[in-house]
Amino acid sequence: MQTVPDTLTHERVAVFVDYHNTLNALRRVGHQIDLVALRDYLAEGRHLIETFLYIAAHPLPERHDLDQEAQRHLQQHGFLIRSKTGQLLPNGRLKCDFDLEMALDVQEFAARAHPEIVVLVTGDGDFTPLAQRLRLQGIRVEVASVPGSISAALQAMANGFVDLTHIGQEVDNLVLPGDAPAEDEAPQPEPDFEAEDIFLDAAPEEIPLPA
Repeated sequence: MQTVPDTLTHERVAVFVDYHNTLNALRRVGHQIDLVALRDYLAEGRHLIETFLYIAAHPLPERHDLDQEAQRHLQQHGFLIRSKTGQLLPNGRLKCDFDLEMALDVQEFAARAHPEIVVLVTGDGDFTPLAQRLRLQGIRVEVASVPGSISAALQAMANGFVDLTHIGQEVDNLVLPGDAPAEDEAPQPEPDFEAEDIFLDAAPEEIPLPA
């Protein structure tokens, strides 16, 4: 499998961002993400027709206004927000799974908008059949994630892979706070992202907002 070439084209591209999956993957390697810069990097030299962002809303009322403000900023920068309230578990984790919504959106949008390229910003192996279906329709599939946090099956099924730890200062430009992650896990050869767990720090985590 080849990496995504650094060449400019004018093909129509649609980007689908599994925010929490991607955020957690980057946190494990000490990075955070600038969503606007990421989108611009993935679409550079190509005709971006839409960017879907799948992001959980915190169930606590005191977080509602903060979440709404963050989503409004992202909408102003062109993101199509897909959100639902996450489930706050007794152990302090926020659980939210967008697999079904994202898979349906990708297939419906591809059928209507006919992109030449679909970029899946996720490491979730549950999207492997979706990647195969898109390729059978003649659509190029690129996945963007972090080595060690991406399903080997998904990476193998894609036409190209974008390593989010090696795409330069355009995207990897935010440093995490000095506090340790909520949980240290040994790297797994085939990560299981069947249900997304979002770790909460002692202080509520804010979504990095565009300038």
